[in-house]
Amino acid sequence: MSNPQGRRYVGPVLKNSEIGDAVLEAIYEDNEGRNIEVEEHSSYMRVKVEQVCVIRFNTVSSMLGREVSRADIESNMPSLEGFIRVDSDQMRFLATADSE
Repeated sequence: MSNPQGRRYVGPVLKNSEIGDAVLEAIYEDNEGRNIEVEEHSSYMRVKVEQVCVIRFNTVSSMLGREVSRADIESNMPSLEGFIRVDSDQMRFLATADSE
């Protein structure tokens, strides 16, 4: 059974860690109104957001109570689904390469 492009899920795979938990909380906050699914495994969690997933670095920092860098997030993200766009203040996971 194929998943039509309009229903594609994207997002990070996160290590089970303090930063991974904060990123997951930030995903819920930064993607309010979007369908979000989480597959929990013993050492990681796969986050699936329909079409577009946004992670704002300030939101993650706020969840942790300290400054978090892009490198901190990337080191806790061994994999991802979709096309990634990284800006100075956020990461976006997109269903198609030409998505905005």
